[in-house]
Amino acid sequence: MYGIDFGTSNTVVTTREGGKARILDLGEGGVLPSLLHFEKEEAPSIGQAAIANYAAALERYRGSANLYSRFRFFQALKLALKDPSFSGTRIFGELRGPVELAAIFFRELLRRIEAEIGRGSRSLVLGRPVVLSPDPAIDAVLQDRFRDAAILAGFDAVSFVPEPVAAAVSLLGSLRGTLLVFDFGGGTLDITVARLEAATIEILGNEGMDLGGYLLNEDISRDRITRHFGAGGSWRSMSGRWLPMPSWITSQVSSFYALPLGDIAKTRAMIKELLPDAKPADRQGLRALSEFLDRNLGFSLFARIDEAKIALSTEAAAAISFAIPPHLSFSEEVKREDFEGIAAPRVEAARLLVRKALAKAGVESGEVARVVRVGGSCRIPAFIRMLEEEFPGRVVEGEVFTSIASGLLAAAERGLAV
Repeated sequence: MYGIDFGTSNTVVTTREGGKARILDLGEGGVLPSLLHFEKEEAPSIGQAAIANYAAALERYRGSANLYSRFRFFQALKLALKDPSFSGTRIFGELRGPVELAAIFFRELLRRIEAEIGRGSRSLVLGRPVVLSPDPAIDAVLQDRFRDAAILAGFDAVSFVPEPVAAAVSLLGSLRGTLLVFDFGGGTLDITVARLEAATIEILGNEGMDLGGYLLNEDISRDRITRHFGAGGSWRSMSGRWLPMPSWITSQVSSFYALPLGDIAKTRAMIKELLPDAKPADRQGLRALSEFLDRNLGFSLFARIDEAKIALSTEAAAAISFAIPPHLSFSEEVKREDFEGIAAPRVEAARLLVRKALAKAGVESGEVARVVRVGGSCRIPAFIRMLEEEFPGRVVEGEVFTSIASGLLAAAERGLAV
């Protein structure tokens, strides 16, 4: 049996040995980026191999047109799987739905698992966000997508444990008392309030929302980057009126997970129509946007923004540099205070979710002995300060990337699967 924390940004796999969780290396040190690369005449690749193949394809096809017909690169597969409006995308002319895309990722993951430890039981405990949809019926349908993807990949049976519950179970034996797990990852913020004793755990309440590192990257892009691609510009209609640039076009450089899934041909055709009627100052940005789409550069820009965001957790400022010769070259300095201003509404949304979780659990903030931060976004200083304001002196960092995976199988054994 395996436990898989299939995260928006990273995936971690565990098995049980001697009653304890063992994190599998899978050739990438235990934390594998949740990325998928396709190229004609090649087998799909995941993780760091996907990044390497993407970079090689960019170089190999430099100067070629319409690179989407040559290779495809998908990030945040989990967000696509949990998006009820996404029904599929064409890859080299063949329609692939969200379940099939995720199954390709899981299939390669299973191959790596069995290459490392041999074939055993293919039963799976899969982590899931607390909330996939506020509508219980849609939530059930979306959970079935995850199950179907795993079964299609070759797993025999699938059960689910809420991700922050698994993180709380992983703390058994190390902490006691009333705890709040603040699981802040790439796609969601999930919270569990639990009471731990020496060998027992009682889940008092869970809450979750769509708030994670991807959303923060999109906020940065909208604030600092999209203007370089024509956002905020205008174009002259047939009646002679100046109209704002359609936001759905320039959002192609901020909605990073949606970009590889969208109708690229439609966007490129609209850019071509708008170019002659755009203000001269906006035309270079539109040309850059067309090249951005043609050259499949979404992940390249995302990586620059993500690197800057991560650097701002320890540095006072960071630069986002990007170029699409000959149309575009910029270097945007973002100071930590700038980023915190951009992120301020998200911090307050997180604060309200924490309070909602406490109210649901029937626990006062003063009763919480420890707040344990996990997930790749939990190191952002503005969110740490918010937690310290709510729980002074009681906020600690857990195993940021592996706590969920470490607790999945133990949580299922304790009857905490959903």
